Amino acid sequence: MAAAAGAPAWPQRPVTLVVPFPPGGSNDVVARLVAQQLSASLGQPVVVENRPGANGNIGAGQVARAAPDGYTLLVSGNGQNAMNHGLYRQMPYDSRTSFNHVAQFATVPNALVVTEDFPARSLADLIRMAKEKPGSISFASPGSGSSGHLAMAMLARAAAIELMHVPYRGAAPAITDVIAGQVPLVMINVDVPLPHVRAGRLRVLAVTSEARNALYPDAPTVAESGFPGFSASGWIGLSAPAGLPPEITEKLAAAVANALRDPQIRERFAAGGYIPGDRGPADYARFIDAEIAKWGQVTRDLGITLE
Repeated sequence: MAAAAGAPAWPQRPVTLVVPFPPGGSNDVVARLVAQQLSASLGQPVVVENRPGANGNIGAGQVARAAPDGYTLLVSGNGQNAMNHGLYRQMPYDSRTSFNHVAQFATVPNALVVTEDFPARSLADLIRMAKEKPGSISFASPGSGSSGHLAMAMLARAAAIELMHVPYRGAAPAITDVIAGQVPLVMINVDVPLPHVRAGRLRVLAVTSEARNALYPDAPTVAESGFPGFSASGWIGLSAPAGLPPEITEKLAAAVANALRDPQIRERFAAGGYIPGDRGPADYARFIDAEIAKWGQVTRDLGITLE
């Protein structure tokens, strides 16, 4: 769609892509990969800016309040745009009305990872150990209310076990402490532990996606490990403040689709275990609505809330 008469073509200056989490996690990695391609398509720099805090609420809230001119965009995802609606009694925005959702970048499964010397060699072993000594085994996650936290809480409930949650401020510090042996296991996006698994410092007991992940072909899914139907993957996409002009939404969606077709992006995604997204504006908005309902039910069932 052409720009309105008299209006300058967008973009005329750099675009800021806000990642509402610290550097080093999947949101950050995927955002930086896609940003390079978007810069090429749009003809202006797309600058990634990390604004972490409150499980993504701080950065997402800042974008929700920004001018809907296409120059401040959000890396949206399952935490800040779905899970948080069930975790927090008061939200600084409503993902259903505060944003124009543009496109999904990727789906990112979680992996249940343990230190090399941890006695459990399978998910069944872990469950047996946890039942023998309830509450004695701790697990790390990138933060309270993160995909890793809720996926592990779902699994613990399904397996009727009690684990101690140790939340971190992001994926990088969580994996660092697990490698150091401070915490014996972590539920985290599949890409984060990969170099450490390959180096033999960590082991993967299971992945949370419906199908096995190409990064860890020998690791079973939770579903095939005795919990049919279990699925708890993260997802990452692009959103803008509500009121973004349709022509900018369309231009952004087309640029994302073009980026996700790029062979280099697909190669990098495959290397990180990311599954490319295929949702444009309408589909992505419907998907987010469904995710808010899904995770709202999970947080109510598990009694998990954040302040």
